[in-house]
Amino acid sequence: MPQTQVRRTTTEPRESLTVFLLGVRVNALLRPRRWMWINRAFLAMSSELRADPALGLLHERVLPSARGVTAVQYWESTRALMDYARRATHSAAWQRYLREGGAGAGVWHETYEIGAPQSERAEQGAGYEAVYLNMPDHGLGRALGTVPVDRSTRRALDRLARRRTRGGTGAGAAAAAPDAR
Repeated sequence: MPQTQVRRTTTEPRESLTVFLLGVRVNALLRPRRWMWINRAFLAMSSELRADPALGLLHERVLPSARGVTAVQYWESTRALMDYARRATHSAAWQRYLREGGAGAGVWHETYEIGAPQSERAEQGAGYEAVYLNMPDHGLGRALGTVPVDRSTRRALDRLARRRTRGGTGAGAAAAAPDAR
């Protein structure tokens, strides 16, 4: 266990970095065959990232809870994160989740760009994006409300680049579309 520092410290400034929150919420506690594979896939991805610092993950902290797990990850850049999302380990798990319909567990993530704009068309975007699958209202979605994912918001990069307009997102839009999770 790391020693607690009794002095006051801070970090050195960076041009930019990306904070990525992701998690799994078990929806079928009594049917572990429906969700245990997600745990194994999560551990495989975490091991792969720790083994190769060139992939861009700076640090990860995993926070278990009664019904799932949340990971807080710090990435060198949004590009590094998106490149990892296209690697075989992640792609295979994501495709399996979509194919099986996520019957046993919900998954979610929130991406926050800190500092200089990083994503494609970033000057148009808000610097964050989120997606929730088979989840109750959670995190940023609970704070701001949710809207259905459509063709223009299917990809994380598209959500990052989306311009926020008054009345176009948030709790008011979520109230108009109550099943938008």
